[in-house]
Amino acid sequence: MKTRFAIALAAASLLLPVAAPAAKEPDDRPVLAIVVVENLGHPGGAITAVERLDMAFDRIAKERKWPSRPEAERFASNTPDRETELRIFTQPLRNDVPGEITFRAWVTLTVGGEKHDFGIVKHDYRPRLGEQFDDTIQKVYVGGAAKIADKVEPLLFPIEEVSAQTRKP
Repeated sequence: MKTRFAIALAAASLLLPVAAPAAKEPDDRPVLAIVVVENLGHPGGAITAVERLDMAFDRIAKERKWPSRPEAERFASNTPDRETELRIFTQPLRNDVPGEITFRAWVTLTVGGEKHDFGIVKHDYRPRLGEQFDDTIQKVYVGGAAKIADKVEPLLFPIEEVSAQTRKP
């Protein structure tokens, strides 16, 4: 009995290094700071607006091949001012039209010390019948982040810079 256990343990130890996940390459792209100001008077769920916007902007940056990586953080009294910063003042999600969820946020972008005010960015989403609620909320935030990205991309990534990086050799 002890021999079988010893053989099984030795075989498992040989397979363990093979089954270990490969180390992820460090992302050395410059950071795009996204500061999210949440409404504290509105109860949230297990995943906050900051986390949802962080996931949404990560997805958009990957899809659109941004030369910088977004990092969202919650606005706090010790949040430093940055040379380049996207600030999003979220409002609670609304159901203005029955069956439709609306994302609203006031958006400002500071690039090189110059502040750009985009006003209220709005995205409406109509969930499919039977769609999971968490999936619906994430799609609302991804849609809102995409609308914000459409407005800020021309200022963040001038056309020459983006076309040079996405051009195939």
